Amino acid sequence: MMPLSSDLTPVTDTAALADRWRVLETRVGGPFFLSWTWIGPWIATLDTPPLLLAVTDGEGTDIALGLFVQFVERRRGLPIRQMRLHDTGITSRDAITIEFNSLLCAPGMEAAAWHAAMRPLRAHGRWDEIVVSGATDATSSILAGLGLGMYHRAETTSAHVDLTALREQGATDADAYIATLGKNTRSQLRRSMRLYAERGPLRLDRCDDVERFFAELGEHHEAKWQAVGGAGATANADYMAFHRRMMADALPKGEVELLRASAGGRPFGWLYNFVSRGRVLFYLSGFCTEEDNRLKPGLVTHALAIEHHLKGNAEIYDFMGGTNRYKTSLGQPGPDIIAVSLQRNTPVLMVENIARKLKARIRP
Repeated sequence: MMPLSSDLTPVTDTAALADRWRVLETRVGGPFFLSWTWIGPWIATLDTPPLLLAVTDGEGTDIALGLFVQFVERRRGLPIRQMRLHDTGITSRDAITIEFNSLLCAPGMEAAAWHAAMRPLRAHGRWDEIVVSGATDATSSILAGLGLGMYHRAETTSAHVDLTALREQGATDADAYIATLGKNTRSQLRRSMRLYAERGPLRLDRCDDVERFFAELGEHHEAKWQAVGGAGATANADYMAFHRRMMADALPKGEVELLRASAGGRPFGWLYNFVSRGRVLFYLSGFCTEEDNRLKPGLVTHALAIEHHLKGNAEIYDFMGGTNRYKTSLGQPGPDIIAVSLQRNTPVLMVENIARKLKARIRP
């Protein structure tokens, strides 16, 4: 294989970067979260330009691209200098929650690209750890082989529905999909759909009015969080500002879909999904609180959305990361989603690791 070159430079021309990123994206594909549709609006939220990591072949053709933000995180009172891939370290901004995170890379080249990327990253020098949030377990395995200590910051499971496999089994509607589920989930879904149908016809409609859609979704999304003393995503100004910017480009191109489920004209479920390269990525929802606990608005809304995409040409309906029970009830296991730190043996991390071991030793 031809040797790979790599460099790390500040982004000085976002328009030029957009052209360069889109050329590589067109050639290699990649997950939605590494598309310019996502990355472009994310850059617009940054206070300072990120650093561009570029891996090229012997002819200067891009093999992989990634963007790093420098941040100082305080842990146990210690200042930890970080290089963060495609996020910021600022909680309100990172609430947009990137997944399938890695370098945008040619298929089959991820390991080689990461090894090449470490040369300029090591030379940069001014960091204690590299943080990659939302990586898959496959990417995490590659990162574990880069010669640095690795610490798991967070980890969760994911789930998805293989729409192509369902079609091959002859499934074309919600009933056929539901028949493939476990006994308890089948029973709950069929009863709930029957009860909703007593109100009138079940429908799933696309929504074009973004502000109305998010007002409706947000009302029910926030009610759920307020019931447990918290605040949901739609109450986060940074979160909503990012998505309004992103949707302005993505919605007309069909890379975002806003779906509303209703029965007899009464809405009960809202889904905000991404649609990219054959994958439908469930991202955010709002569901009515029903007095009758036999009504399962979330299960029914997802079943209707899966039926909608069964009748289309999507290959995967992806619930993405989260340990929510309904995801594993409605889908099959997908990759683990992991946030990792690649750590140098710096004095500040040596002190932190000693503190962590002492805490573990004295914990009952």
